[in-house]
Amino acid sequence: MKQGKNLVQLAEEITRQQESKRDYIADTRALEMVVKEEPRLSIKNGNVLDFPLKPYAHRQLGERLGIPAKYYDRMLQETPDLLAANVNRWLQKSPERRMVRTLDGAVRGFLSDKFRPLENFDLFEAVFPVLQDLGVMIVSADITETKLYIKAVDKSIEKDIPTGAFMGDGGHTIFDTLSPAIVISNSEIGAGTLSVETGVLIKGCTNLAMFMKAVRKYHIGSKADIGEEVYAMLQDSTKRVSDAAIWMQVRDVVKGAFSQTQLEAHIAKIQGATEDAIEGDPVKVVELTAKHFGMSDGERGAVLNALIKGGNMTRYGLFNAVTRAAEDLPDYDRASEFEQFGGRVIELPRSDWKQIAEAGKLERVA
Repeated sequence: MKQGKNLVQLAEEITRQQESKRDYIADTRALEMVVKEEPRLSIKNGNVLDFPLKPYAHRQLGERLGIPAKYYDRMLQETPDLLAANVNRWLQKSPERRMVRTLDGAVRGFLSDKFRPLENFDLFEAVFPVLQDLGVMIVSADITETKLYIKAVDKSIEKDIPTGAFMGDGGHTIFDTLSPAIVISNSEIGAGTLSVETGVLIKGCTNLAMFMKAVRKYHIGSKADIGEEVYAMLQDSTKRVSDAAIWMQVRDVVKGAFSQTQLEAHIAKIQGATEDAIEGDPVKVVELTAKHFGMSDGERGAVLNALIKGGNMTRYGLFNAVTRAAEDLPDYDRASEFEQFGGRVIELPRSDWKQIAEAGKLERVA
């Protein structure tokens, strides 16, 4: 599991960002991309303000204006003046109101004016007291350019499971110790919904795996209880009441996420995976896994290395290899995706798993 900020650092950064962020609502005809060493977004809203754009804001701007990502990126790198001309043409041609979210003097989000912000500061205030009351351990946390993550584990609940591997002469079974875990995540700029996902922490190797299709999975975001258009028409006082109801719901979800029952549900899936042998060529198996989850060549190599070092040629071994590779990835967002990939390896349909597990099998026999 990749480490991020400690709890004090996280709280300080959330507070700092809360004080630094600014939002602007403007008609796109009042927006203009200007090039001053780098492309900047100018907002003519009484005073003229202009801000550099963060990578995710560039992506949102290009998508909203219908500019293909490859072309947008090429113009951004090679001909920023041409990019500005394209952007400005489409900002004027299809006028609409947009929310421009800034942080530290840079545009971080280009969103609908009906976007319903659920702030990291409010989320932290809602869930931290609950986590303290539960006595669980926050094992990793971070706030990236796109998301907030809080990863917690209840180490008072443990269960040993056989891994399908053996020691020495094969007479001694190797066990792993699992504990229930959750990941609370949120994006203030539309890079994902507010969610609480359940999973497991493997104690010995500190691998964390999250289950995308767990028994209970919660996505609580801008379209959860009322539509964005309705929300946009509400007064600020009404919005605060509506948001308060969401934070109450989040607290209830977190309270119920740690339980022996929840852990048993995940363990039932994981134990089945220890009996699913990899019958094909491990290199081909990892190649197909990487293709299935959209991994780069370097990421694929990290998974293969972890699988070989682990020496457990089962679905459970591949699951561990994927989550182990997450720890060495430089990007916290991507590492968190790999923790989700680990859960998805366990939950692959039997037909998909068979295709992966037998990859290269016929070639090797021939």
